[in-house]
Amino acid sequence: MFIYSFGVVAAVVMLTGCSTVVAAKVDKNVDYIVQFNGGDFDVGSMVTTEMPYEPNNKNMMNLLLNKALIEHKCDVILLPRYEVVSKTFGKDIIRITGRAANFKTKR
Repeated sequence: MFIYSFGVVAAVVMLTGCSTVVAAKVDKNVDYIVQFNGGDFDVGSMVTTEMPYEPNNKNMMNLLLNKALIEHKCDVILLPRYEVVSKTFGKDIIRITGRAANFKTKR
C-alpha cells in the first residue's frame, strides 16, 4: 500500500511540476523594515517648502511632503523638519526643511 501511494504522489508531482507563486498572503501584523545607508543616495542641498496651514486638515504633513518632492524633483527629503510659523498678518504657514536626495541608479 505504501509503495502504491508513494507512486501516486510521485506521479502527481511529476505531472504538475514546479510552478511560480501567483499570489501570497502576508499577515497584516508583520512590519517591513527597509534600511538604507549614505551610499544609496545622491544627497543634494537643503530645501524648504511652505504652504498655508490648516489645523483641521490631518493630512497637512503628507500634502506638504508631496509638494516638496514635486517642487524640488527629488525622491526623498532626508531628516525633514516640520514647523508651523505664526504670521501676525494673514494665515499661518507650515514649512518643511530638509536635504533633497535621489536614489542612486544601478549601473
